[in-house]
Amino acid sequence: MRFLEGLDIRRLTVVSGLGLGQMIAFGTSLYLLTALSGPIVADTGWRLEWVVGGYSLGILVSAAASVVVGRYVGAGWGHRVLAVSSVLFAMGLGIMAVAPALWLYVAGWCLMGVAMAMGLYDVAFGTAGRLFGQSARASIIQIALWGGFASTVFWPLSHALEGVVGWRWTLAVFAGIHLAVNLPLYLFVIPKPVDATAAGEVRHLRPVKPQGLEGPIYIALGLVITLEMSLVAVMSVYMHTLLSSRGLALETAVALSVLVGPSQVVARLTELTIGRRWPAYLSLCLGVVGVAAGLVLILFGGVFSAPALVIYGAGLGVVSVTSGTVPLLVFGPERYPPLMGRLRRVSLVVQALAPAGAAWILTASGASALLYILLAIASMCLVAAVFLARWSHRLIIARTVA
Repeated sequence: MRFLEGLDIRRLTVVSGLGLGQMIAFGTSLYLLTALSGPIVADTGWRLEWVVGGYSLGILVSAAASVVVGRYVGAGWGHRVLAVSSVLFAMGLGIMAVAPALWLYVAGWCLMGVAMAMGLYDVAFGTAGRLFGQSARASIIQIALWGGFASTVFWPLSHALEGVVGWRWTLAVFAGIHLAVNLPLYLFVIPKPVDATAAGEVRHLRPVKPQGLEGPIYIALGLVITLEMSLVAVMSVYMHTLLSSRGLALETAVALSVLVGPSQVVARLTELTIGRRWPAYLSLCLGVVGVAAGLVLILFGGVFSAPALVIYGAGLGVVSVTSGTVPLLVFGPERYPPLMGRLRRVSLVVQALAPAGAAWILTASGASALLYILLAIASMCLVAAVFLARWSHRLIIARTVA
């Protein structure tokens, strides 16, 4: 029932197409304001809270759309969902590029929110799961290897373009990349599973629910993803600010932040090569530990900044991959996309509010207070990950015995 079994070259082409698309999608959405929020505020006079608030509103819109999107991906229509996301990304970026007023800029982010629900990891991983079944763990990691270069490529590119043509033309260039690269990739490279549900029948499918031991695993997974993604949302917007607060010049902070991307890639390569020797939920725990350790080292600043970003990036790289491979292992390829669509609602709401809340904390209490709060969140995430691993292990043993 699965497409492309045994055809490694074709499979590699599909996975590479999904991976390149993810690198572009992440670099032009979640990582967009890391380099451009300052220039936008300086050029327009809009308050930072509102500039970042547009991004947060976009994440809220993404949360609202995630359930419906997950249903279509689970039914086998991920390839078309991704294609539509490319058009919506281009439209959202184009609207923001020409926005003469704040309300239109925010409207652009709302459109970006729908695009993010349709075009980021959950959809790409779910599409790979529907195409390749339980063997998709390696494909998911390979897709994430590409995605790990998003910050490495697009943070310096955004800074460079903004310095030459300004933030508006930078957004216009990114919109063009979606139409010229991602849209053809999704239309002509990513296939439809042979067992896809007819498009007209998707809305009539019964909601998918966790069963038995899957229930506590689902809750723990939701906590891990929600807490971890709130950290990522804050760090993706304020990383340069937080590093600068520990004594680094802005140029140095920008240069060092590029380490995050390659660190994610190395960690994912490690997961791809030797991580298959242990369960995905153990890798998830190790990734959460890495994120927490990186935040601790950022607090010390100075010579600890570079290793902090390497460890943080490695942990983040593993977490982002295993948040796809763990539910694939527990729930299976058909049930994974709709269940993750429901779970993402809560995590995306928290992720949406996190940057705006972080902006308030920065203004009221400073960067040190924000770093300590992020470390506390990372500690809670680690506790949830340990419980997740314990329950997942029990479930796998129960299934093996049965």
